[in-house]
Amino acid sequence: MIESRYSGIVSMINPFALSLSPVWKRPRKFIVLRREIPISVYTMIAAFQGFHAQLSRYFGGFSVKHFVLTLVITSIILSGLSVMAQDGPQAFPPDVVAEIQAEMDERTAGGLPPGLIVWIDAPEYRFAGASGFANLMDDTSMPPEGAFRIGSITKMFTATVIIQLAEDGVLTLDDPLALWLPEVADQLPYGDQITLRHLLTHTSGLFNVVEHEAYFADLFTEATIDEDAGMVTLDCVQRDPHDTLARYVYGKDALFEPGAAWYYSNTNYTLLGMVIEEATAMPLAEAYRTHIYEPLGMTSTFLDCYEDPVIDVVHGYTGVGDTLTDLTELHESIGWSAGGLVSTAPDLIAFARGLFGGALFDDPESLVAMTTPTPGSSYGLGIMVQGEYTGHAGYIAGFRTLLNYVPEFDTVVVMLYNNDAADPEQGLADVLNPALPLLRVKDA
Repeated sequence: MIESRYSGIVSMINPFALSLSPVWKRPRKFIVLRREIPISVYTMIAAFQGFHAQLSRYFGGFSVKHFVLTLVITSIILSGLSVMAQDGPQAFPPDVVAEIQAEMDERTAGGLPPGLIVWIDAPEYRFAGASGFANLMDDTSMPPEGAFRIGSITKMFTATVIIQLAEDGVLTLDDPLALWLPEVADQLPYGDQITLRHLLTHTSGLFNVVEHEAYFADLFTEATIDEDAGMVTLDCVQRDPHDTLARYVYGKDALFEPGAAWYYSNTNYTLLGMVIEEATAMPLAEAYRTHIYEPLGMTSTFLDCYEDPVIDVVHGYTGVGDTLTDLTELHESIGWSAGGLVSTAPDLIAFARGLFGGALFDDPESLVAMTTPTPGSSYGLGIMVQGEYTGHAGYIAGFRTLLNYVPEFDTVVVMLYNNDAADPEQGLADVLNPALPLLRVKDA
């Protein structure tokens, strides 16, 4: 097992061999062994990246990146045996596991939500649990690796790709929207003043696509409603974002001048998805895969309706009790770059570790910018910063989701609910509290 995992890496130690490898075309992509790399290596990556500007004056940027990568890979190899021996984080003690599970079971016992998943990933400990049902029709138990539509957590992915493109010199965050989408900008209020940064931070003043009076009416006009079965179906449609804007955004007044205030608007991230496609000359789904999934080894994440599914989604519901309706086959594909991804807790842990560990960016300042709230808000660049939590929540028909990173404890928490009437943020503290004493001890 050890030999097969590291034999390929050993052959890559030579910097000259690295220069021939296609992996080197984008240095951040080499980090594909995320779960086997100890957290100290992520710290090393960030530290080495911080030295790059100074060292490059003496060695040249290309050589320094080889030097940094060689040091990091050497660290991985030297720590490999101990990593394999402990096999990553251990389970929390049984009493802590029982307390967390009891909190989860208490929620699903009342049916709100019918099922849920909680993962807690800390440097020394991990909890991977589930409660309730993935399908009420046949009482299928919820699996800890179940796939959910993650709603607006998608915005973290979209923002990450935009920032990567800025690092690569393809664009800048202060580019005017009109530079990339001139015909679109012409039809928006203050379209000539809106920048990509305004879109990332929700300070564009643009009308929110889902607040149009016809938005939900259109969805249910197109949907098939089976009252006897308690199901709503809306087939997958690859919607043209230009049509979405024309239907729900063009002609709407601005809420304020760009940069003058803050207002959460999905329209901002629809436009960023369009910019990604224009800047990369590839479909958005492919851009996510190339820039995020593949570098981090994520295998269970996909853009619903815009690519073939790689995993079945658990059933999602709305309502409570006798009014419960199955929305699993209601594909709200307008969400796209603002809320269209499907993922699992393991993949979201991988994403969070890659993002907050520095593996997805070449410049540590990119993450600093991403996690710095815009004045007058708690929102950075695609990320909410609320107290000790940094991340995003998601809401889409049938599902509520939460991905949070706790910098103080270097801990990632994922909560996934299969009912859009239940809010995981309200249960976050109760679920995490049993683990906090151990996390604080390790932090100290």
